[in-house]
Amino acid sequence: MTDEPADDQELALWLHVQAGEFDRAYAVATRLLIMSADPVQRGRVEAVLGLMMQRVGLMADSRDQFARAAVLVEGSPPDLALVLAFGSLSSVLGGDLDRAEREALEADRLGAEHGVEIAVRQARTTLAAVHLGRGQLEAALALATDATAYGNDGVGQAEYRSTAHVLLAMALAELDRMEEAHVAIARGVAIAEEEGDTGQLAWYLASQAMLHFIDGHWAEARDEAARSIEHADRTGALAARPLAWGISACMEGLRGNVTTARTLIEQARSHRLGPGAGLGEEWVALAAAASTDDAGERYDALRDAWFRLRGMPSLLAWKVFAHPLVVLAMERGDRALAEVVSARVGAAAATAGTASARATAQCCAATVAGDPLALLAGLDLLRTVGRPLPLAFGCVAAASTALRTEDRVAALQEAATVFHRLGATVWSAEVARLLVDAAVAGSPARPAAPSGPWHLLSPGETRAVRLAIQGLSNSRIAAELGTSPRTVQTQLASACRKCGVSGRVQLAGLFAGLS
Repeated sequence: MTDEPADDQELALWLHVQAGEFDRAYAVATRLLIMSADPVQRGRVEAVLGLMMQRVGLMADSRDQFARAAVLVEGSPPDLALVLAFGSLSSVLGGDLDRAEREALEADRLGAEHGVEIAVRQARTTLAAVHLGRGQLEAALALATDATAYGNDGVGQAEYRSTAHVLLAMALAELDRMEEAHVAIARGVAIAEEEGDTGQLAWYLASQAMLHFIDGHWAEARDEAARSIEHADRTGALAARPLAWGISACMEGLRGNVTTARTLIEQARSHRLGPGAGLGEEWVALAAAASTDDAGERYDALRDAWFRLRGMPSLLAWKVFAHPLVVLAMERGDRALAEVVSARVGAAAATAGTASARATAQCCAATVAGDPLALLAGLDLLRTVGRPLPLAFGCVAAASTALRTEDRVAALQEAATVFHRLGATVWSAEVARLLVDAAVAGSPARPAAPSGPWHLLSPGETRAVRLAIQGLSNSRIAAELGTSPRTVQTQLASACRKCGVSGRVQLAGLFAGLS
């Protein structure tokens, strides 16, 4: 490499970063910084180091690195346009939207004046992220669409083109256009894979997993999160790991795989890059909430998730957990927090104007006000936007405030259907228990004959069913009966078949006299 011209070494440096080969990139960068006397070239190299820091999640260091680079290239407007354009994304990721906007607007101006198209497109990609963070969804959509429309191939083009597609997907998802969002993010992933932008692929896959988690396609989400972690570990692009770990742990916790969930949470917490952690940490906190049956621990975890968002209105996560947080806050007498969260959510919904945002805001406000009819109206709106998990949690909340037994049962049965479809076994068992409680509360005071067609079942099936409708898992039932979980599964499947129902939740309802 010592005989290579400096320009060729710079090109190699850029290609190494794009491919996620950070060790090679760092070696080339340090050689250039030692050998080069040209301040502008040194500035460009410093900017590439800033880009690597961005990829590994060191956002504050990345911003400082880009600031040094900007000073060095100040006399070269085309180079300054590039430094500002790529540095502005670090400002977004670090939560400083005002700084990001200033940098991106200046990069856009300089890039347009000096014909640096990649700076213009990267700047507009950043501006899309700024508008997204502020909840200005149509503006974000327009800028991301503009950035994705630029079709030039060549060195570095995948850097912003794939990112632009991911931001386009986020804007579409916020606008409740989930099918289009999946198309856009799949295109971003494909561009990264086809054009060698594997240094960013971990982040794209984690973002794709988040969309699939939110709209209930958990098998896809699990695969994408696993691939994201694998790419991050292989390339060193560590910024994506908290998001991927968090989403994986959420699903494992909700599905009852608590040991696996807690292992993932521990990995996330033991590999933090600083005291403020990084992007996606709200999902790690959500996973902690999903992995405990202690109401106090769940409340603390949900509060942690909320505070980590720092009030940014247009992050998809808050639509998942804002209402459950308000419900728990009210139950625990923390009305002040419930009101603050509800007010923030209401302001975000007013800015965004989308059905999912308005539904979340209405559910939160109804819970604070203690208005069961308003809560039902919020759930009606939520049913239109393809957010199954918030809907199921909302139905559980509605059941707790319903005045009539039949309304309570209907809400719980809807929640049970959603949890069953997601495979959220922990909550399926909880809802089964609540269904039994609702049936008991609504039963007449006089003694009644045992409900349900017990005569159809064998003695072993009867014992298994009695424990199942109390909410016990198959492993717990097996321990109680001194048999194996597989035997319990066979007995319950046989009982469902004999009784003409499709799962343990309907079985619970049947033997509680609810159908």
